[in-house]
Amino acid sequence: MGPRDSPLLVLVLCLGQTVHMQNRVLPKPSIRSEPGPVIRRGQPVTIVCLGPAWAELFRLVDENVRKVLPDQTNVSQRGLHWAQATFHIKAVSGDTAGSYRCLYNKGPSWSDPSEILELKVTEEDVSTLFSVPGTASEVTPPPTGPVSQTAPSSQNYTVGNYVCMGLAGVVLLILVGILAEAAHSRHRWPHRPQEWTQLSSCQRN
Repeated sequence: MGPRDSPLLVLVLCLGQTVHMQNRVLPKPSIRSEPGPVIRRGQPVTIVCLGPAWAELFRLVDENVRKVLPDQTNVSQRGLHWAQATFHIKAVSGDTAGSYRCLYNKGPSWSDPSEILELKVTEEDVSTLFSVPGTASEVTPPPTGPVSQTAPSSQNYTVGNYVCMGLAGVVLLILVGILAEAAHSRHRWPHRPQEWTQLSSCQRN
């Protein structure tokens, strides 16, 4: 393989890496309800979806993965690695009780839905319910200690694209330099090799 083939090889490898990152499965978000999963009829509830910091849009869906509320693009950052979106239900009823999941997207790619959050409606006062152990509303919470390996590998999705774009730019500059050098050499030596041989023969005669 000649030196001129190396930039093309780098470009092909870079594009392959970009496609691989775009096809990578995004980590699942988590979902919870505030103030809890059991709400007194007529009271408000907020469903919170938590995902990676680079999530662009969050969607709340029912058990059949049908959108139930407008998508949320106004997300708030939670530290360096997480972002969350909130979905508000002003007054719960029998129609709003049920199973909820959330998901998010990054460009054209969508994550898998979160675990199921069961929202229940009751006629009783639930103000003391959340002090009872075992009634936590959050499903699959994110780690509170060091960030898991999922987050850094997902962040490489964006970093890898930037690296590939930079490499592609360098490769294009190299190719332009090679073409410019070839054009300069042709302008400097306009005669073809066959013509050089004929000229040498005439000079000897």
